[in-house]
Amino acid sequence: MKAMFKSAVHMIIKKDNKILLQKRKGSKLWPGYYALPADHIDEGENQYDALVREAREELGIDLDPKKILNNYVVLRRNYFEIDGKQLEPYIDYYFEIKDYDGKPKIMEEDKCDELIWADADNLPEPFINYEGAFLEDRTITIYDCKTDGAYIKKSKK
Repeated sequence: MKAMFKSAVHMIIKKDNKILLQKRKGSKLWPGYYALPADHIDEGENQYDALVREAREELGIDLDPKKILNNYVVLRRNYFEIDGKQLEPYIDYYFEIKDYDGKPKIMEEDKCDELIWADADNLPEPFINYEGAFLEDRTITIYDCKTDGAYIKKSKK
């Protein structure tokens, strides 16, 4: 039997040499941390459908997948438990976006405390480490992650 992976989309939304970040709220994983706007890919969706849906649901903006600047795929292997349950590996899709319609705003107040534009070279604290490591080095393809989001090992294979 083949292993199935959970998947997530991560948005690197750029404006004036800054990237859009959200401060997480109401989650078991990294509440109070800054992070890229991101969420799971639902069953039956591909990564582009999820990207468009999540941008609209989380930020109130419309994206055209044809205008994506760059995209990346990273296997995130999680080496920790939450509530006694081993967290599964993820396939993370990162998308760089500059063109979109609308003005980003908090659409899910139960999941996000604030939105900020930040310098990618000077991320606010606390920041989810595996996303920060990827922003630093976009050649990462495998990321072995522990509880605080810090990596154990990252690979460029």
